[in-house]
Amino acid sequence: MQIVLLDEFRFDSFAMNHPNYNFYQSSNYGRFMTKHGYNAYYLGLVDDMGNIKAATLMIVKNEKNNKRKMGYAPRGFLIDWNNDALVSEFTNALKDFLSKRSFTYLKVDPQVVYKEHNIDGSEKIDGYNNGSFVQKLQSLGYIHMGYNKGMEASKPRWNAITVLDNNIINLYNSISKEAREKIMESSKLGNKVYKGGMNDISLLYSVINKQNPPLEYYLDYYQFFGQNNGFEVYFTKLEPVSYVNSSKTLYEKEEQRNNELNNQMQDWNNPNKEMIMNEKLKSDELVSKYKKNMLEAINLFQQYPSGLITAGVAVIKYGKTVTFFASGINEKFKDQYPEYLLRWQLMQEFAKQGYQIIDFNGITGEFKDEYNSLIKRELSNHIVEYVGEFDLVINKKSYYTGSKLNPILNWLNTPI
Repeated sequence: MQIVLLDEFRFDSFAMNHPNYNFYQSSNYGRFMTKHGYNAYYLGLVDDMGNIKAATLMIVKNEKNNKRKMGYAPRGFLIDWNNDALVSEFTNALKDFLSKRSFTYLKVDPQVVYKEHNIDGSEKIDGYNNGSFVQKLQSLGYIHMGYNKGMEASKPRWNAITVLDNNIINLYNSISKEAREKIMESSKLGNKVYKGGMNDISLLYSVINKQNPPLEYYLDYYQFFGQNNGFEVYFTKLEPVSYVNSSKTLYEKEEQRNNELNNQMQDWNNPNKEMIMNEKLKSDELVSKYKKNMLEAINLFQQYPSGLITAGVAVIKYGKTVTFFASGINEKFKDQYPEYLLRWQLMQEFAKQGYQIIDFNGITGEFKDEYNSLIKRELSNHIVEYVGEFDLVINKKSYYTGSKLNPILNWLNTPI
């Protein structure tokens, strides 16, 4: 067998039917990266009959002054990783192919699970443990870049995943109690979910509220993944009239409950008095919160009679997986949990459409309770830790010389 260059059609035909299929291993992503300063190559291992046995997209930075030529196979390869003979043959063929083209090394970060975790970070007792996979690649000449917990790698090593169930009750019960409570809270306050289009990407960008990457980055994703609704944007919108009515109803109901609890506290013979006092304290907080919401709703109705965007998200649909690619929230309405409602309603819809996986994308392995990590963990039913990055060394002298020089150059360039 030998490595050959594939055209986009032939590569996609193989990729779309492969178990490891993901949007990074696609001609769409190849074209996207070509627009952003890379060259895209589609490499296939073919037998004597021309049948493809393994393949990968490899991107290469288009820089003439780069002395160390590096390729990157994002979330690759498309190969049966359990077939040791095939992995070995593909690796050796890649080395030979890239050596003839003066490559120093090839970076790869397989979408192979190393371990599974609970949403609190603890390791699942009956989950994956793929330490042998790392050892296998190391025996073939791959250098493992470590078990990082942050976002240092090219792609996140820790991801929050939800395995979908078209039985919505089962799906709802598979996510955390905290997420369910926040979804219920948000659904009471007049937030409505709607789908946007290409003209709304700038609106999404304003909700994301980040300088990097620029707006053009998201427009390009829409250009290359938008065919057949592969890239979509969604929003939650706070409807002022609904917000006023729901806030008023919640306030009145809680105020009535608060008065009833107050009356019960006056009965000194009540054996549950301590429990009632605790309930009264909780009710006092809710009355204050709902009153504030009601006043805010009236003010909002006067300022934004047509409504206000409270959260937004962009998704990429590829194969049987939906990746929540980018999201943002109006910080003023964070305690109303509009993004929880938005993500949950999309989860239901995608389950009905036959998708199997929601990938909420990267989290850190430190499991801190900051918002972006917390919402992904609370809405997921699997936390996966991938095996991480590997460097397949092609030219040892160039690779190791460069590795030693980088710290020196960084030190020389550090401002005094």
